[in-house]
Amino acid sequence: MTAMTVKILLAGSHHKDNSVLAETVRSLQTEIAAEIFQATDTTEIQHLCQEHDFSLLILDETMPAINELHPFSLSPATSILHIVSPEENLSSCATGQQGAYIDYISPPLSPSLLLGKIHTLLHIHHLKQKLLSSQEALLDQKNKNHQYQQSLEQQEYYLNMLSVRDGLTGLFNRRHLNQALEKEILKARTQNTDLTMLLIDIDYFNETNRISGQLFGDSILNEFSARLTQNTRGDDLCFRFGGSDFIVLLPQTNLTKGWEHAEKLRLACADKPFTSGHHSRSVTVSIGIASLLEHHPKNQDEFINMADQARYQAKSEGRNRVIVYDQNHIIKDGKIDTVALLQETLQRILEKTKDSSIASIQILTQNVTGKHRDEHTEKATQYIHLLCERLGLPKSILETFSNALMLYSCFRLLLHRELLSKKEKFSYNDRQVINDLPYKLAELTQHFDYFSNERNMLLCQGEHYDGSGYPEGLAREEIPLASRIFNLADALAAMSSDRPYRNRLSPAEILRELGRGAGTQWDPSLVLLTLDILHEQKLFPLDEELLLQTRLLVAEKTSQSSGHTQ
Repeated sequence: MTAMTVKILLAGSHHKDNSVLAETVRSLQTEIAAEIFQATDTTEIQHLCQEHDFSLLILDETMPAINELHPFSLSPATSILHIVSPEENLSSCATGQQGAYIDYISPPLSPSLLLGKIHTLLHIHHLKQKLLSSQEALLDQKNKNHQYQQSLEQQEYYLNMLSVRDGLTGLFNRRHLNQALEKEILKARTQNTDLTMLLIDIDYFNETNRISGQLFGDSILNEFSARLTQNTRGDDLCFRFGGSDFIVLLPQTNLTKGWEHAEKLRLACADKPFTSGHHSRSVTVSIGIASLLEHHPKNQDEFINMADQARYQAKSEGRNRVIVYDQNHIIKDGKIDTVALLQETLQRILEKTKDSSIASIQILTQNVTGKHRDEHTEKATQYIHLLCERLGLPKSILETFSNALMLYSCFRLLLHRELLSKKEKFSYNDRQVINDLPYKLAELTQHFDYFSNERNMLLCQGEHYDGSGYPEGLAREEIPLASRIFNLADALAAMSSDRPYRNRLSPAEILRELGRGAGTQWDPSLVLLTLDILHEQKLFPLDEELLLQTRLLVAEKTSQSSGHTQ
């Protein structure tokens, strides 16, 4: 028998007078260190059962039947031995407490018989405890298995979801497009309904990435994806096709309705700038449309190619528009049938070549100088954008500015990084070295014929409006407008950025510098325009009175310049 202490409850009024039971109790206390409790009525039994976990309950014949003693707070493993009168038929005794093992015995009692019964019941109690413990462990393991199963199912769900989703935008990815498009085409043909495809490209996205950085580019992709899902229906499917290209499938939608959806998406982008941090940019999209019933594509690839060709035409006609695929206008006998499409295709090849060259130069600069972010370049880009937008210059010119600024920044760092990091003001010799920079830039960019516009801009960016600049001493209208804009934006960025030899200028100092340099270093009409932009955009706090004084001064210089020109 186990050496562990067990608790036994003797219930009834005859226990004290029962010598056999008394002897048995003494044996139990000696052999198994049993802890014996006594109760004379059901109230005491109930109270003790609530306080202790009894292994065995022994009831004498004075106690009522087991089923009349409910409710007992007994453990399911508790065994019960009921001493009944000789007149009772043992086979007819009620089973009583549900789950408890009950045995009966009637006088005359013998110590050996009673002790044998008790040992058997205690052993049964021990086995039932082990059984209950095993059942609890089994139930616990089942619960854990259920939790593991749920966790595995959840992980499998998320893994499946991730496998078909684009990691950046959360839209379906290109891999899922192949499966979904096949399914949607089959469903449309089976149900004899239409399926319209929109192929969307964000205009000038590579330029934005290059100018404002990849983080801002990623924020545009995220915001665009949000606007895409907000302006599509629940049954529509949105995919990131690659880079800045997206595809939307519109089930049960004909070409007319598809065009309306596309126009809604176009306006959702064009009507509200995309903003992240200090960057803000107006973004437009070009959209090509193809229809299953209207254009009869033979397979998925041809369906996508139709929408893609319409997208090409949208970009070749000026971007920010929706174009429906027209095989008669675009493709004839497998050949490109329009000069516009060929021009757009060649232009995209050239843009990719430019992008690749500038990206390589940026990587070279980062590897050599270790510089990944240039506050001066970011601000100069921002000022150029604002001036170009105010002057209504086309985006192609803006792209040339962006390329020129990136080349200027990279080559200047590669050639003169030690000089630019000096904490003292430039000496005369330092100035001479810097003044030769336009020639060096022109010499470097001549290796790239497709940078001819950028080269001309950079060659004249050091010229001053009054003719005192370098390298050729050009004055006023002799200096290309692009170079005059570049010079002013670059100088304004230098004023509002920290330099190795000084902190950034205060807003008041910037106004005074603009007033002083108008008509000498910079075109006064551009300075006047810049003052308006600074005031309207609130790029930094300006003193209204000082701003008015500066405007009057620059306006007077502008009038003088106009008279001199005439």
